[in-house]
Amino acid sequence: MKLGILCTILNDFGKKGFYNSQEIGLGRQLRDMGHSVIIYKGVRKDLDDDLDGLLCFSDQQLFIPHVYRFCKRHGICFVPYVGTTFSVYPTLRGKIMNVLSGMGTLRLYRKMPVLAKTASAMKELESLGARDIRIAPVGLDPHALRSDYKNYSKEELRREFGFEPDDVVLCSVARMEIDKRTADLIEVLHKAGDRKKFRLLLVGRGPLRPQVDQKISEYGLEDRVKILDRVPFDDMWKIYHMSDYYINMSTAEIFGMAIMEAVYYGTSVAARDALGPSLTLRGLRGHCLCESDDAVIEWICGPYPSVEDLDESSQKIIADFSWKKCADEYLRIIGETGRKTQQL
Repeated sequence: MKLGILCTILNDFGKKGFYNSQEIGLGRQLRDMGHSVIIYKGVRKDLDDDLDGLLCFSDQQLFIPHVYRFCKRHGICFVPYVGTTFSVYPTLRGKIMNVLSGMGTLRLYRKMPVLAKTASAMKELESLGARDIRIAPVGLDPHALRSDYKNYSKEELRREFGFEPDDVVLCSVARMEIDKRTADLIEVLHKAGDRKKFRLLLVGRGPLRPQVDQKISEYGLEDRVKILDRVPFDDMWKIYHMSDYYINMSTAEIFGMAIMEAVYYGTSVAARDALGPSLTLRGLRGHCLCESDDAVIEWICGPYPSVEDLDESSQKIIADFSWKKCADEYLRIIGETGRKTQQL
């Protein structure tokens, strides 16, 4: 079949060379299953009109009704892929987005099969009146992962990034915005003190960078924190592999691709309880789903997990989170609907 994937999210999501693109991972899986796949980026007018199906990453995207009408006009099976139906930002802009989305996009979900990334997204959709919801979790793309990372010395990688071999390296990869709570991570480092030789590597940029810098200066942590605005995705494996802990402070994390990548590379994850981590870290040894910031501190200050536990979790994450599950559900909806026969 000729299939389309549409991703128009304009932040760092899916940015070529700097992110493990979900649309690329799904596209590769569909290609490996024998289908022709076209990935569309940005709000475009040149969608092919002979597609059998179009899957659209639909979180808070106001253009959805327009794309739906295009698909209906040309007999294309339109499949929304939803991580959250509401804005995670507690701002005026977020509230406006919720109102506008409710006036158009959310009403469409009641008319068609919808793919939800998590059980929480499924519950949101049910509360909005959607009747046909299938869970299709995000997957790791094996083509984008470094399989030989264990052949490289952690000590040499640490020196490459300016750390000492005996440092206890904490890392976090996140845009510096309110919901990511990067400034609160500086608080965690401060409260953890010198119980271990902690050093923190932050990868990300954003509007809260001045607040983060202020916190670092306030606590005199300049020599213990290193910030990189961006790291090419081809080098991200080095960050995970050399680090002892990956920390995710967001309590509004929808999924957390970086969390899954860290687990794959054997980095112990301490993540605040949220929609995504509660799913991805469930039952994984060597990692901690934390109910409070103090629990994060307790985890990183405690005994380090065994290599055996981290290796077991690495194998489990790649087995449990495959793009094949999402691809299968996408194809199943197309098969049930039938091209040129969609009646909504």
